[in-house]
Amino acid sequence: MSREIKKRIQRVVLVAALFVCSGLLYAVIVKLLGRGIPCVFHEITGLRCPGCGITHAMTALLSLDFNAFIQANLFAPLIIIFFITAFASTSLKYIKTGIYRLSAVNTFVEVSFLILFIVWGIARNLIGI
Repeated sequence: MSREIKKRIQRVVLVAALFVCSGLLYAVIVKLLGRGIPCVFHEITGLRCPGCGITHAMTALLSLDFNAFIQANLFAPLIIIFFITAFASTSLKYIKTGIYRLSAVNTFVEVSFLILFIVWGIARNLIGI
């Protein structure tokens, strides 16, 4: 394995560790204070954005309360799967090539996810979820 690839792996691991540690720290703060960052969209419009409930969903997941996890935001499992796969595919490409750019497939998946995310946001307000 080349020295450059080892450096890229170290960078990817560092970024992943920073994200995980930041998320865990935020979860601890939310648990201690009982409040997370308020949703600006909800505060302004009174409507629930597609991501409303994600903080509660993640703290429920950390507590292994899967029922509360799903109830907080039905879209949360897809959001988690999307971010993990997007990070993994981008990281693998970076490790192999040193390039951060997304492929056409990645772009298609991201646009599709964004459309689903927007549709979920509209549907949850129409249905009242």
